[in-house]
Amino acid sequence: MRLNAVLTILLAASLMSACAAPQETGAGASPVVESVPKRPEMSQSVPNVSRHDGLWRTSDHAGALIAASCPAGTRRQEPLPIDLSVTPVSLGTPDQIARRIPETVALSGAWELSSSNSNFGGLSGLALLPASKGGGLLTVSDAGAFFWISLENGAPASAKIAYMQGVDGAYLTGKAEGDAEGLVWSDGLALVSFEREFRIEAFALEACGSAARAARVANLPDTHNGRNIDQNQGPEALFLEADGALGFGYEGMLGTSPLGRVLADGTSVWTGERAPAPALHGLVAREVVALPDGSSRTIEMFRAWDPLQGNRIRLTWGDSDTEMLTLSRPLLVDNFEGLAAEPLQNGAIRVWAVSDNNFSGTQRTLLYAFDLTISQD
Repeated sequence: MRLNAVLTILLAASLMSACAAPQETGAGASPVVESVPKRPEMSQSVPNVSRHDGLWRTSDHAGALIAASCPAGTRRQEPLPIDLSVTPVSLGTPDQIARRIPETVALSGAWELSSSNSNFGGLSGLALLPASKGGGLLTVSDAGAFFWISLENGAPASAKIAYMQGVDGAYLTGKAEGDAEGLVWSDGLALVSFEREFRIEAFALEACGSAARAARVANLPDTHNGRNIDQNQGPEALFLEADGALGFGYEGMLGTSPLGRVLADGTSVWTGERAPAPALHGLVAREVVALPDGSSRTIEMFRAWDPLQGNRIRLTWGDSDTEMLTLSRPLLVDNFEGLAAEPLQNGAIRVWAVSDNNFSGTQRTLLYAFDLTISQD
């Protein structure tokens, strides 16, 4: 969601309740600032699995989460195909691009996405699906939906939709329930962070498809340093650390974007660290990419907006001027929130970024792909 309160367009029509017909049977550290206990009445029965560092990892909890999200006897449902219009776009003139994008970055593709389905939009979190499972992109909408976007020759080609179900199997409704922001794909599970009611939930999409219901992973903090956090400044970023631990980052305000992690017992804590947001920017996405040499690279996306300058996006993957790019006017830019990254065989990293159009007729759903040349330290 945007930082400002200027939005005047309400979200699109309420979520459809119909899904495709069932097809098959599904599968039955750093100093801590604050800690959020797991509320039993809002949680699934996930075992208390601890490692020596006490951090939450998908591999320790996947079985229980899949069983909770796709209970025995649940019939798998396939996502619903929707039409997808894909229009290549230009970021700007060569001179404009050269002033904003360093020589270490190559634009692999840029498209505007649209659909006649009124529920398409509001795309916030983004993840790459495993090539062994068909590949493509998975994204979440802040209206409580999943979208699958297939890729052909490196470009978006088609789309499917599934509406999120809560712990009780009822569809999520309204912003309070369905404001999905961050997304991680791990062990067949879509891990999703939510604003409004700050939490992380898991959906067993691989096992149950669109029949998957939410399984609570953790409740997230609603205060930081003793101050209440606005419901629209919450967990935009969700990511896996290089060692597989689950981390989260809040958008915050005015360059203050705190980072936290989930513990093995389902509680969440602040790490005491902050993402290095530029002035007036907030963190909206974070990815930790494993590289072939065994090292990793952290990629972060920050966003700012005001009525005079519009959207400004800063993408960073290092400390030097050649390891960051800025998307701002006069380049074609919108409200980018979703980020996914993957290493390429040539040693570069491909970064995908998608924008949230807020279901507004004055904004666009843009999908960009950048290839980053990584310097050798």
